[in-house]
Amino acid sequence: MRRLHIVRFYHVIWLVCVTLYGSQPVFATHPDGYFPDAPVPVPTPMPGYSMVPHIALILPLQSRAFGSAAELVKQGFTTAAEREAALPLIVRIYSTTDDPLDVLITYHQALDAGAVFVVGPLTRNGVTALASSHVVAVPTLALNSTDRDMMLPPNLFLFGLQSESEAVYIAEMALSAGKSHAIIIQDNSGLSQRLQRAFADRWLSEFGNTAESIEYDEPQGFFSRLRKYTGGEQNLVFLALDANKARRIRPYLNPQTPVYATSQVFVTREDPLFNHDLNGIRFMDMPWLLQPDHPAVMAYRSTDKARDKDSERLFALGIDAFRLMRYMLQMHSPYNIAFDGVTGNIRFAAPANFIREPVAARIDGGKVKVLENRR
Repeated sequence: MRRLHIVRFYHVIWLVCVTLYGSQPVFATHPDGYFPDAPVPVPTPMPGYSMVPHIALILPLQSRAFGSAAELVKQGFTTAAEREAALPLIVRIYSTTDDPLDVLITYHQALDAGAVFVVGPLTRNGVTALASSHVVAVPTLALNSTDRDMMLPPNLFLFGLQSESEAVYIAEMALSAGKSHAIIIQDNSGLSQRLQRAFADRWLSEFGNTAESIEYDEPQGFFSRLRKYTGGEQNLVFLALDANKARRIRPYLNPQTPVYATSQVFVTREDPLFNHDLNGIRFMDMPWLLQPDHPAVMAYRSTDKARDKDSERLFALGIDAFRLMRYMLQMHSPYNIAFDGVTGNIRFAAPANFIREPVAARIDGGKVKVLENRR
């Protein structure tokens, strides 16, 4: 009920702002951010950020490590802003580093400047810092998860491309294969460890299922033992690995054993020889990359820019962040929010998550084929 009251509160804010400021599309930016090719003039705020009710988009555009990713999210967000109906509020872009303290200071600046809704931060440590603070005074749609389990402030909602959520969906898809034992092959990276835990937790939640983990290794002896080891009527394999490691290991797995992986294995459509080495692997990814005829994808897809798959995912995140923000401004309750996004089917999961269900696919003959029944 507490979150329901929160959503009603920011709906009231939205109505007040529509009354006071109308619905004309006006884009104001932080000095370090801009809306490229905006359909209307783009004013620059005066020093000190004049007090104007607005939506704040907070991204680590000044970060060496995450600046490129932030720029892609911003491009997706602004693309959606230009193609959707006009917002009742202006949007200001606040550029930060990836320092959590800088994120918190910038969040304060946005509130002082009149922000009534915030989109961001983008990094895990930024979201964690915000969730640990007591400054979340307005509805805030963070674009990542926290780096540990914790109680979230009432106004903070989470949405993003978390790989752990994808691993849970992969486990649910694997459950439909009718097998009882999962062999999880992982490496020592932090991402691989998180994928392993997420998959195993969901897999083992079903009565009677068992699982074991194997550490990826380079020596040839490791590969030569895999075919016999992965055989067995009740076995399936989950690869918590990137595309190159999955490609190397795939030919050594028992050909009769179902193999599952995350979207890490999908890096290209243009190289059938690369994908041929991944034949038979089932994975999940977003409609933006798998379903070019999806209505939302067709509405936003542009043919003038070629990006790698990871960049496309970030651009798509920006699109759906804008669309989700719009729904949050319009709806009385988050439970009423459900739509087909370019990143997946998006819906609310209490207490504070907007989850996205990706699309199932399989690599056959070097080509990627969407699966209707997830099998």
